[in-house]
Amino acid sequence: MKKDFQKSSDDIDDFLTKRSQPVPKPKGDDTTLPKAKEPEARTPAKAQEETPKEKSDDEKEGQIKAARTSRAQAEAYHDVAVLRKKAHEHSHKAAKLYHKYKVNQAKAQKHFSRAVTLREKSEERQAKAKEHRASIKEYEGELAGASEEKSDLSPEALQNKIAAYERKAAKQEELARKKERGASLQTEKAAKFRSRAAKFLEKSRLDDSEARMFTKRADNLEKAG
Repeated sequence: MKKDFQKSSDDIDDFLTKRSQPVPKPKGDDTTLPKAKEPEARTPAKAQEETPKEKSDDEKEGQIKAARTSRAQAEAYHDVAVLRKKAHEHSHKAAKLYHKYKVNQAKAQKHFSRAVTLREKSEERQAKAKEHRASIKEYEGELAGASEEKSDLSPEALQNKIAAYERKAAKQEELARKKERGASLQTEKAAKFRSRAAKFLEKSRLDDSEARMFTKRADNLEKAG
């Protein structure tokens, strides 16, 4: 019985010894959870830096003046650009009108030259008609002397000569009148184109004057800015 009690007491000691030993951790579970960082306490200096600093009245007024100046400069640049654009438009229009003036002036000169040429031809025809009239007078004189047998040609031949020269003179006079009418028409056309040219020239000068005025205003505005 003593042996049984000693055996039971030994079993109890072994049980207590095993329980007091630390439990081994399983392999592969060596990871440890990271510790959460504690929030840093804000220092009074940082707190002062983060708080926005209120601007003084002088700084506010300076910003307002700078904004007004910037806006005024932008408006001035815009006005200068508008004036330059208007000057360019008027200058371009003046150039086109001046080109039309030159074209109409050239047409007027062409018609005037044709009128001069036609008048010269008309004068040539009139000169030939005068020569034929002079020949008619000569033959009429011979015809008057033919009755007295002072001419080598018969009265019938002289009358035929006179009739032929009259036809030639009438033809030259008709051609002269035709050339004169053509010259009058050409002169009329020349006058019409000259009138148009004068109008285009006047409009061109007005637009050129407007272009110079807008350019001057833009230059003065740039200098003032």
